[in-house]
Amino acid sequence: MKSQTTKRAALIAALSILAAIIGIALSMQHENGDVFVEIKPMPTPKATNMISSTPLPSPAAVLQSSPTPEVTLQPVYTPTATPAPVQGGKTFFTLSILNDTISVAYGVEESTLKKTPGWLTTSVLPGENGMCVIYGHRNRNHLKILEKVTVGDTITATKDGIAYTYAVSDVAIYESTSDWRLPTLDGSTLVLVTCHPFRYSGHAPGKYMVIARLVG
Repeated sequence: MKSQTTKRAALIAALSILAAIIGIALSMQHENGDVFVEIKPMPTPKATNMISSTPLPSPAAVLQSSPTPEVTLQPVYTPTATPAPVQGGKTFFTLSILNDTISVAYGVEESTLKKTPGWLTTSVLPGENGMCVIYGHRNRNHLKILEKVTVGDTITATKDGIAYTYAVSDVAIYESTSDWRLPTLDGSTLVLVTCHPFRYSGHAPGKYMVIARLVG
C-alpha cells in the first residue's frame, strides 16, 4: 500500500509539473502574439522656423555714398494718397526756390534722377500732412540753388495748379553720408536732399538737407 501511495504521489507531482510547463509555454506564445505587440508612437517632429534668418533692409538704412541720394531711406508713415505715376522724368510738380523754377518728377529711380529731381513716392504730396521728400543732384539743373537758401526763405510747390508755400526752418550739412537720416517731423513739411559739398569732383561724401514748413 505504501508503495502505491508513493507512486500515486509521484504521478500527481509529475502531472502538476507538466501542467505548469504547458501553462508557461502557452503564456509565452500569447505574449509573442499580436495582442501584446507594442506600438511605439511616431516621434514628434521638431518645430521648424519657416521665417528666413536673413535680415531685411531697414527703412532707416544708411544712405550709401553715391551721386543719387535716393537709396533706401524712407519716411515711416503711410502717404494719404497714391497718385498715378508719371514716367520718363516728366514734371509731376514744380518748385519755386528763390528765382529758380525746378521740375520734380515722380519717383527717385536712378533713370529719373539723371534728368530731374524726384519725389519720394512713400512721402506725402505737397500740401498734405506729413513729409514731402525730394531728392536731387547738386548740379545747376537740379538742386544747386539750395546752396543759396537760408532760414526764413520761402519755397513754393505747385501741384495741379495749386501752390503751397513753405518757409525754410532748418538747413543741415552732413559731412558724411553715413551720419545722415531722414528726420521725423510733425505737421506739413518739405524736405529737400542733395549731395555735399556742391563743388566737389567725383561722388560727394556728404549730404545737404533743407527743411521747410507749410505756411498757413
